[in-house]
Amino acid sequence: MTADMNDLARYCGVSITTVSRALRNKGEISKETREKVLAAAKELNYMPNLPARILAGGHSNTVGLIVADNSNPYYAELIHGAEDCAKDYGYGVILYNTNEDDQLELKGHQMLLENRVGGLLITSITSGKQPLIELNKRKIPFVLLNRFLEDYPTDWVRSNNELGAYQIIQHLCSKGYKRILHITGSETISSVRERQTGYINALKENGCDVDPNLIYRCDLNLESGYKSTLKAFRELDPAPTAIFAYSDLLAIGVLKALHELGKKVPADVALAGYDNIEYSPFIEPPLTTVDQFAYEIGSEGMKILIEKINLPEDEEWQPKQIILDPELCVRESSG
Repeated sequence: MTADMNDLARYCGVSITTVSRALRNKGEISKETREKVLAAAKELNYMPNLPARILAGGHSNTVGLIVADNSNPYYAELIHGAEDCAKDYGYGVILYNTNEDDQLELKGHQMLLENRVGGLLITSITSGKQPLIELNKRKIPFVLLNRFLEDYPTDWVRSNNELGAYQIIQHLCSKGYKRILHITGSETISSVRERQTGYINALKENGCDVDPNLIYRCDLNLESGYKSTLKAFRELDPAPTAIFAYSDLLAIGVLKALHELGKKVPADVALAGYDNIEYSPFIEPPLTTVDQFAYEIGSEGMKILIEKINLPEDEEWQPKQIILDPELCVRESSG
């Protein structure tokens, strides 16, 4: 049998208002009273009346997760980390996919807020900082995952994308590859800019020319990786001796194109991806890549978000920014 707020108030000998403040960790009550109410809630198997809370202008024990592409195995792992963490704290997750489309992104914000989520985890910010400014104005907690805006500091958890790309190019250069094609996405995406910077810096350090013709931009999916590779080998002379793809998903498309062109990997062209998705060790040849620990990014971001949601009203939030160091995974595709 479950208890409601009236039961807790009678059991603890306090008002319903005090019980509400203790459960929401908001308002001016003593630490002793808060702990007493929370202990009673556990003992009596308290169950919140979520519809009533929402009607009263509050939020449910759900959070929204806006992802750029839920068909990408990288995001599946990130979602897994976020959901596991949310369950530990008694929260549910509503997922919204944008396909890196700014209009879908804005619709996602609107839909999730209409569902009175407690806060947002966001991996897609192609619409810029204005939606984030609006969230702040409405006092909606949010955390960015593997994205950030240089001109709008806020909470985020991300991998050191510049370092990861730098490690890959250093590895390829150490193998003797000098003409390295980079297949990547739009510069509106912060991780694209970061990885491109790492790519360029490593080339310069190894005495390689930075040729803008060796940077191909496309949508971040399998087909685009495939088509960009075919296009590059039609247009570039001399042809690249190695390819660094923005993601493992792109790299799989690249690999199909190279097979069709009769190019052996790595004998004719070396190949490296990024993300270390579950399939990377199992394709042929196994893919050299970078692990950016997507599960941990999702989990750490959720911890910060739940902490923000439950911040007492009388406390000021101190922004949190976490950078995880990536790990180079060398396999057969790079020689």
